[in-house]
Amino acid sequence: MTRYLIIAFCSLMLLGCSEDLDEDIIDSFSASVSIASTPSSVGEDAGTISISIALSQPNTSGFDLPIPLSFSGTATINEDYSVNESLIIIGANESEVSLDVNISDDSEVEGDETFDVYLGNLPEVLTEGSKTSASITLIDNDTHVNPDIVIDFGSATGNTVAVNGWTNTEADSYLVVINTEDSFSEFSDQTSQLASTTYIGYGEQVIYNGPPSSPVEVSLLSSNTQYYFKVIPKTGSVYDNSQSSASNSTNNCVTTSTTESQVCFDIASDLRTISSNQLANHEVGNFPNADPTPIEVTRELDLSPTYTGQAIYVYDETGPPTPSNDNFWQFGIATNGVEFHPMGLKPWENPNTGEENWEWQAKVTDQDETHLDAYGAHVTSQGLYHYHGDIVGLAGEEDGSSHSPIYGFAADGFPIYYKYGYAVSDDPTSGIIELKSSYQLKSGARIGNGTAGTDYPNGNHDGTYIQDFEYISGLGDLDECNGRTGVTPEFPEGTYYYVITSDFPVTPNCFFGTPADDWKIGK
Repeated sequence: MTRYLIIAFCSLMLLGCSEDLDEDIIDSFSASVSIASTPSSVGEDAGTISISIALSQPNTSGFDLPIPLSFSGTATINEDYSVNESLIIIGANESEVSLDVNISDDSEVEGDETFDVYLGNLPEVLTEGSKTSASITLIDNDTHVNPDIVIDFGSATGNTVAVNGWTNTEADSYLVVINTEDSFSEFSDQTSQLASTTYIGYGEQVIYNGPPSSPVEVSLLSSNTQYYFKVIPKTGSVYDNSQSSASNSTNNCVTTSTTESQVCFDIASDLRTISSNQLANHEVGNFPNADPTPIEVTRELDLSPTYTGQAIYVYDETGPPTPSNDNFWQFGIATNGVEFHPMGLKPWENPNTGEENWEWQAKVTDQDETHLDAYGAHVTSQGLYHYHGDIVGLAGEEDGSSHSPIYGFAADGFPIYYKYGYAVSDDPTSGIIELKSSYQLKSGARIGNGTAGTDYPNGNHDGTYIQDFEYISGLGDLDECNGRTGVTPEFPEGTYYYVITSDFPVTPNCFFGTPADDWKIGK
C-alpha cells in the first residue's frame, strides 16, 4: 500500500496518524468481515437491538477500520427504525463491534415489515466474509386497533339472531364470524372467507364479509342456544384477529301459531331436528281445493350424511302412496318450514276404465299446473302447503351474482340450494353460473310399460309426464339426483348438495344418501 493511501485513510478517519506509519504493518494485515449476528425478528416494542460486525481475526493493522453499512426493505428508516450512523469503526486489536438500531413502537396498523442490512465498500485490507447481508422482521404489535369493538345485537327469536351493527374502527372491511363455542381461527388472506347468513348450526362460519357496520340477520340456528360472535377488522391485508368475542342466545322456539309461519331447528348429537307448522312466510295463491292450514310436523335429519352413490328414487311406480307402498318420499323441507314434494302424485288415468297407471305421473313443476302458485306450490285436500316447482318467488332476490344460500335440507340430510353456483364446483373464484340439470325430453312416441288392463298415454314425449324425460350423464352440471359435490358458502370445505333448477326435474327426484323413514308419504 502506498504512503499516499495511508495518509488519505488516516485523514478520512481523523486518526491523527503520520506519514511515518510502518508500511510493513499494513502490508502484513488482511482479514474478512461478516455480519456476525442479528435477531431474525423483533417486536415493535423491542427498543434497541444490536447488529454485530466481526473480522476473521483481530485488527492488527495499527489503525481503525471503517465498515460502511446500507439499509433497505419494506420498513422505512427513520420511521420504523433508526441508526445513529451508517459507518461503524473496528478499532485497533478489536475483532467485533456492534451497531445499535432503535426500533420505533408506533400505533399504526401496518402488518409485519422487514429491513435488510448490507456491507458497503470495504477498505482494501478487508474482504467480504461468509455473510454480507441480513434481514430482520419487525412484528407489528398494533393489530388490536380497538380492543372494545361492541356488537349491537337486535332481536333474538327462536331461530334468528340479528346483528344490527358494531363499533367502527375505521378499518377497510370486516368479517363477522359465529360459532357455538368461544373459539375462533386466525384469519388471513389465504383463509377462505365465503360468507352466508344461513348458519348450519354448528362450528365456525363467516356470516358477513364487507364494509363497516351493516345489519346482519342470521338464520337457521338451534333454539335456546348460546352463540358466540366475533368482529374481525381488516385494514389493507391485515386482519385484527385479537378482537374479543361477544355472545347472544336465541330463545325457546314454538310452532303452535295458527296464523304465522314458525319453524324451529335444533341439533343434538348427530341429528338435526326440524319442527314446523308448515305455514309459508310469504304470500300464497288461492287454491280451489283448500286453504293453507297449519299442520305441525317434526322431522329428524342426519347431521353428517353419507353419500352412497346409489340413487333412491322418491317414488315407487308399482302403486299409489298407501301404507303398503314403501317408496314414496317427501324430498325435503325448506328453511322456512315448508316441504318439498317433487312428485305431483297425479297418475295417468285411463279415460275408458278409470284405472290409474302410476308408471305415468303428470309433471307438476310449472305455475298453474294443478294450481301451482308463483312460488311453485299448492295445497293438499287437507290444506298442507308444499313446493313442487321453481322457487323463483322464494328466491326472488337472487340475480345470479353470487352463490345461492341454503334453501333447505333433503330427507337424507344433505343441503338444498337454488340454481346459482360456482362454475367449477370446488373453486369459489371460478365465477357464478346457472346450474343446469342433465335431463332432456325423450324423442319419438311414448312406449307403455303398464300392467294388463291398464293402458298408457299416447302421443309423443312432450313433457306432460315425468316419464317423458331421460337422464343423460354429463349433459348438464348436475347428476341424476340434480346434485353435485363442491364448496359452498356454508360448507367451505365441501359437501354433496342438491339443486333446485329451472329446468326439469326442478326439485330432485332421488337421493344419493339414505333418507329417514319418517319422510315417507303414507307412513
